[in-house]
Amino acid sequence: MNKYVAKEGDKLEMVCFKFYGSIETKIYSEFLRGNERLLHKFYLSGGDVVNLPKIEIPAKKERYLWE
Repeated sequence: MNKYVAKEGDKLEMVCFKFYGSIETKIYSEFLRGNERLLHKFYLSGGDVVNLPKIEIPAKKERYLWE
């Protein structure tokens, strides 16, 4: 499992989006399960270690205006 060392003021949803490109419910909930000890913090402190679990990201289906 990879790790990310937070900077002062980072937020979990920002870290998730930065590394996984999404905060879609399935991805974000798996990310949060790997970081339960940080759930009580609104802003992360500098030096907090955030786990980056291996998450299967589904391929995005292109959508067209006429669908």
